[in-house]
This record gives sequence, C-alpha cells and structure tokens, in this order.
Amino acid sequence: MFNMNRTRWGFDWGEFILGILFIVAAYGLFRSPKIGLTGLAIIFAVMALLSGLTTIAGYRKLHEVTGIRANFALVFGILDILIAVVFFFDMNSAIVTLGYLFALWFIFDSIERLIVGSHLRSLGGGFFWVSMILDVLTLIIGIMLFINPVVAALSLNTLIAVFFAVFGVNAIWIAIARSRQ
Repeated sequence: MFNMNRTRWGFDWGEFILGILFIVAAYGLFRSPKIGLTGLAIIFAVMALLSGLTTIAGYRKLHEVTGIRANFALVFGILDILIAVVFFFDMNSAIVTLGYLFALWFIFDSIERLIVGSHLRSLGGGFFWVSMILDVLTLIIGIMLFINPVVAALSLNTLIAVFFAVFGVNAIWIAIARSRQ
C-alpha cells in the first residue's frame, strides 16, 4: 500500500488491517451494546480517521488504475478526516449530530467505493460483484440512518456494528482481490 511506485497492487496490507479493525470494532459494539455515546463518538472518530488516511495513502495507485475517478476517493478520504476532526474536537456537537454524521460517513465511503471499484473487474467478476453488493448494502444502511436519525439513534449500535462488519469484510475482500492482480 505505501510503496506507490509499483505497477501492480500486491496484497494491500493497509486495506486488510483496516478491515480487521472494522470487524473488531463491530464485535465490540455487538458485545457491549450499552456503550456510551461518547465512546461511540470516539470509536467513530478513530475509524473515520483511519479510513480517510487509508484512502489517501492509496490515492496514487488508485489513480493509475481508475484515472480521474480516483479524485472522488481523495475527496471522500479528506471528508472522512474532516468528520473525524469534528468528532475529536467538538464531542458535544458530535453526540448531538451522531446519527447524521454516521449516515454521511457511511454514504461517503460507500459511494467512493462504488465509484472506484471498477479496478476489481480485472481480477475476476466475483471479486467485483461481491464488493459492489457489499458497497450497496452499506450505502442502504447509510441512507436508512440519514432518513430517520431518531430510529437510527435508538438502534445505532446495531446498525453501526453491522456496517463495520460489512465494511470490514469488504476491505479484507479488496485486499485479497488486489493480491491477485
């Protein structure tokens, strides 16, 4: 991931580690549903920051493969980091707007992956389609959160844990797929 001078992806350790972290975060949310909103906001901030940094770190390689569409990934990576900054430095606002901010983050990341996911086609249809299905699933979860933030707030832990799990599995899937390129 960090050696951007290669012409082939190889195994994407950054994406793989991100996937593992998302799955661990999902497990933690499932295991301790009484987690406080402050803890949830901190977890969210850390995951948004890691997601943004991983996206930006892979930008150059993604640009080589997908062309100008990689710019969407760069913009969404920056948005991830900005959302993380809001959560880290204004915790009260983060808690009040948690439902909406989670929804926007889920929507941004899902759209970014749908836009740049075409590079997985060259690895075989299975890798591409599984990734697309997982991205559409996370986009639907994000839209559900955005449309009804009150209901989302009541079921936030479960919805977020499901999103983290699906996003984590997809990140691991992409890391494995890139190793076949």
